[in-house]
Amino acid sequence: MYVAIVDILALALFVVGVMLLLKSSKTAGGDTGDAAPDAGAYVRRIGGTVLAAFGLAIGLMVTLFHFASAG
Repeated sequence: MYVAIVDILALALFVVGVMLLLKSSKTAGGDTGDAAPDAGAYVRRIGGTVLAAFGLAIGLMVTLFHFASAG
């Protein structure tokens, strides 16, 4: 039962991270070729990457450990 709860939370972290990544890619740079993206775009990219990687890692570790120890 705990595996399902942890997997749901890990999936939520992954989805939030991907949404942050997609949001930063839309707003970064704009239409002007010379304008540098704002600092918030970099924060969203880094935060999205960290959240997505953390959610994926936690979900995989808990699920694979559960299947490895069940057999």
